[in-house]
Amino acid sequence: MRLADVIEATAEAGLVLQRSDGSFPAGHNGPYDDAETPLRNTAHWIVTVLKAYELNGNASFREAARRAGNILLAPDARPSGATFLCRTNPAKDSANGLIGQAWVMEALVELHRVLGDDRAREVAAQVFLLHPFSPVGGLWRRVDVDGSLLTVDPTFNHQLWFAAAGALLDPTGDTEIGDRAGRFLDGALAQTFAVRRTGRIRHEAVQPWLARARGLLVGLKYPRTRLKQRRAQDAREVGYHAFNLYAFAILHRWRPEHPLWRSRRFLRALRFVARGGLAGALSNPFGGPYNPVGFEAALAIETFQPLLSVRLGSPVEWIERQLEHTFDASSNLMNRNTPDPQTLAARFYELTRLRATDMFIEL
Repeated sequence: MRLADVIEATAEAGLVLQRSDGSFPAGHNGPYDDAETPLRNTAHWIVTVLKAYELNGNASFREAARRAGNILLAPDARPSGATFLCRTNPAKDSANGLIGQAWVMEALVELHRVLGDDRAREVAAQVFLLHPFSPVGGLWRRVDVDGSLLTVDPTFNHQLWFAAAGALLDPTGDTEIGDRAGRFLDGALAQTFAVRRTGRIRHEAVQPWLARARGLLVGLKYPRTRLKQRRAQDAREVGYHAFNLYAFAILHRWRPEHPLWRSRRFLRALRFVARGGLAGALSNPFGGPYNPVGFEAALAIETFQPLLSVRLGSPVEWIERQLEHTFDASSNLMNRNTPDPQTLAARFYELTRLRATDMFIEL
């Protein structure tokens, strides 16, 4: 079965899930168990159905994407005219940091690119520029749904994906959006992108070396607590490693000549994959059941294999491993072996970014 056929079949299954108002079912943010609004999964499904529309021209996909886009652009999506309302956990910000905004902007970019929806891009650009950016550190602050300014988002993958959304918004890099995304890459090369000795990408974006020092101090005073924290962090970083590489792949397509791609740290992060660092990631709670590691690794290999003399692996094999673990061929939805089937099914969209849609996939 061609990859294009898998995408079209899943898009067809997605149309059945779409509600009368145009939205798609919400999940609960995988292992974090945060109650989410429909915006996040609706955004993911928009990307999938638009890819199917590009592949076969079926007008039902175009109409489904248009109706779903209306949900993202409705006043309720930004009740205060600031950021998108992505989750409803009272203990956390309602925007889901930078990552919640990046996911919605990703879909708005596709609505503009494929359907020519200028308003979608205008709203995405407005929300992007709402977030204060520090050119010194190359990082963004969070903005809550009511417009209040929060701290710098401390999670590296959030910062990275927000930069990737900026690259998608400004493909030529001629505006302030592209300038900020480029400055993020410069900052990542200088300091904010950190890897462990194994090459595994560290989870922190803000002062990663200070975070490491604090962890050592906790370990000296509370060794058992530190061991438990370290094991949890190890699992999280393995589960997110390919997710980070996927966003890096988006940025590489945008700035293929940036020196970051030849830096020692980035090449070590790639070698983490070559050396089997993602073994077990498909069953890791932060990996295959939530972040579709197989799709993410496939895009990373497609993009970055030319940078290394060692083999990173086969994109087809990684895709097949993800599908074997989580795809239900009877429903054509990626909703098996996961505590959050609605979100994982929506995250099938990550597969649509691979260029070789004529590759043969065994289901």
